[in-house]
Amino acid sequence: MTDERTLLIPSTPGDRFFDYCLEIYEPRCDPADKLRGESLLWHSLEVAGLPRRDDAIFHAIQRAAGRDMTVFGVKWFGGELSWELYFYDPQREDTQITAAALREALVGSLDIAVHVPDAIRYFMYSFDLSAASLARARVDELNVYLQFHEGQGGHSYAVREGACELRNTYRFHRPKLEIDAILHQVQRSLYVDFTRTQLAEIVIPELFECQKICVAKKRFADAIYYSGITVDQLLWFFRRFAYPAEVQAFVERERGRFEHLLFDVGIDYHTGPDGRLVYDKTGYYSTL
Repeated sequence: MTDERTLLIPSTPGDRFFDYCLEIYEPRCDPADKLRGESLLWHSLEVAGLPRRDDAIFHAIQRAAGRDMTVFGVKWFGGELSWELYFYDPQREDTQITAAALREALVGSLDIAVHVPDAIRYFMYSFDLSAASLARARVDELNVYLQFHEGQGGHSYAVREGACELRNTYRFHRPKLEIDAILHQVQRSLYVDFTRTQLAEIVIPELFECQKICVAKKRFADAIYYSGITVDQLLWFFRRFAYPAEVQAFVERERGRFEHLLFDVGIDYHTGPDGRLVYDKTGYYSTL
């Protein structure tokens, strides 16, 4: 194995195009001679300075789940990059992607030290990876998602061996048709002082032109997600939230080869001690 990783993964005729809810979309233009979204993942590992050996874990996940079937999020928090991987199967149609099946498939590559019984009616699950957990090749906590009866959204729980806790409640909306519902949820907050914060700091005009908006209520912050944005909006997002220069330069340089894709981004926020809005954590998403 060489010390260099492949950063540019070319598109193929068999590629499928999914958003971060694993819902299919039509590419914005002809995907021939373009790049797969997973190129963003490999490049983020390079920027984070992770050793080439860590790539084997992501390759094993891609083999186990199937190409295009894993959503990845690259998180920017506290000046460091980390990753979250998401697996969807709302109807339990794919036996290879249950939490138990993936756990077994990754034996020898990644130790998922949490057992989630298939009897729990989750529709998706995820887990976080950091430089430290990749070095240990071990996951000690799963995020398990339970779906609302009506409407797109649900609750997520952090599950560890012998314990679980509610982490997140969220709901999706169509931005132009459901703006009143979006604003209602954003403004009903215990974490934001709206006497000092403008709505445009959260419902961001530059990102509003998108497919869906998700509003989330978390343990220590609120969050908003913009789904189905263009590569130009992604570049704006990188600049606005001060992503590493290498991340920005990579997408800028390869902009034309990402223009067929739609991306998703998320922002955690709360009012800081000085009354100004703090964006604790942000992230961007594509599929592996």
